[in-house]
Amino acid sequence: MKILIVFASKYGFTQKAAEKLRGELSAGKHGVTLINLEEELPAGLETFDAVVIGGSIYAGLIRPEVRKFCRENLAALTGKRLGLFVCCGLENKAEEQIKAVFPRELLDRATATGYFGYAVNYEKMSFIDRIIMRLVSGQKENQFCLREENIKKFASMLA
Repeated sequence: MKILIVFASKYGFTQKAAEKLRGELSAGKHGVTLINLEEELPAGLETFDAVVIGGSIYAGLIRPEVRKFCRENLAALTGKRLGLFVCCGLENKAEEQIKAVFPRELLDRATATGYFGYAVNYEKMSFIDRIIMRLVSGQKENQFCLREENIKKFASMLA
């Protein structure tokens, strides 16, 4: 199976999660292409058997590049095997986030949905983001929480 993983990441955590997913899927002998939507757009969407779409959530919204990709490719995507994932700091609301940020047409067709964890790296954040994150989370230290078990489960559902 030929799989495309597209994602957008504000500070790099979602890229780490997408790379981990690529590793899991490649181990299953699938051809996997990984594309950061902030750097390029995928060509030849019709050549892929499955498409995975993921992004980070900030203030309840997924990255604009992911929204645009979904909107502009909705018809082509509904004919594919689909996987959808998010990275966000509110694990207990991850399922709600997935339902809120992806179009219903894609959610209804998704073979796999998942929550891959979160990271907080204050050194990478803008001044405003640091203030907001500290107020919302109450945390003042960097955090890293990659949910590898969720990524493995997601890969097995998609493959």
